[in-house]
Amino acid sequence: MKLAADLTTLFQELPFAARFPAAQAAGFAGVSLASPYDGPVQELRDRLVMSGLLFAAMVAPPPNYTGAAPGFAATTGGEERFQRDFKRMLRYAEVLRPGAIEILPGPEGETGTLLRNLRWATEAAPKRVFTLAPRPGGSFLQGYDQLAEVLAGVGADNLGLCLDTATAAALGASPEALAERFGADLRHVALASAPDRAEPGSDGFDVAGFLNRLAAAGYKGWVSADYTPKLTTAAGLGWMPSAPVAAPKRRKKQAG
Repeated sequence: MKLAADLTTLFQELPFAARFPAAQAAGFAGVSLASPYDGPVQELRDRLVMSGLLFAAMVAPPPNYTGAAPGFAATTGGEERFQRDFKRMLRYAEVLRPGAIEILPGPEGETGTLLRNLRWATEAAPKRVFTLAPRPGGSFLQGYDQLAEVLAGVGADNLGLCLDTATAAALGASPEALAERFGADLRHVALASAPDRAEPGSDGFDVAGFLNRLAAAGYKGWVSADYTPKLTTAAGLGWMPSAPVAAPKRRKKQAG
């Protein structure tokens, strides 16, 4: 299982530069950032390399500094703005090489515009993996049935679901059932349900069971820990599976 620490929420008790080695020391293989646009992208890439980490996920488009809600993928008449922001995002993605990029459709719009923009995006960057997620209360995408229709309408192999466990709970859906329903369309998983707050024997989210089922189903994407810890990040990582013991390498027999 490829686990990533979302540095937007985890290790906030540390300075930004110290979060990368801390994530690596905690056993994460990668990190994700909702918005990697605030500083020089090469500096961020250098921090990843020095810490031996990969970049799991990011969000597009870049922030809207006017204060308006981000995202123009579904906005009627917003195609030019969407493409301009998308190309800016790609300059960061080409350096960071994220495992998945969530596209925000924006707060309003119409399905036809969203389909056209997503077809353009997936064709413009065929080597990138893109995701969508319903965001109740602030997004054009309000549920999983609607999202399934959009995925079918676009029909691109590099577009799928970002399964956010907190969103699933808010919509009354089971993460396990959603993973089974979307199957091969599952591209990224965000553990946003604060697994360190689930007491043994409670009705809390069974993170270990969920990860085991994902692995058994053959899921190969990233799982980002994207929750706000109750105390320090390190104190709440008891949910993380133990790293498997590497098999010893066989020595080659010497000739003669």
